[in-house]
Amino acid sequence: MKFGRIKREHSRVGGLDALLERMLEEVAGVSRIVPGRIKVRRGKTPPGFKVQYATPTGLKCLYTGTGTVQEVFVVTDQPEALRAWAGQFEKQ
Repeated sequence: MKFGRIKREHSRVGGLDALLERMLEEVAGVSRIVPGRIKVRRGKTPPGFKVQYATPTGLKCLYTGTGTVQEVFVVTDQPEALRAWAGQFEKQ
């Protein structure tokens, strides 16, 4: 069975799919994206994406939506390219 570059088995926070598709188009070296756990949080924050830390195969990132946070694991051989791309989503 062949899978795409984004794992679609788990549910995803609203707005995350478009961001992940954009990441695949704009960031070199991304070979796989695995959305992880969703956590509910209080308050209303604008959507955002940030790199949390490096893993043995790439980076762990967080996507914040309205009232939720979702982990996103990105398998990449160019983590600095992803860090630079994610910088545009940092909250000022």
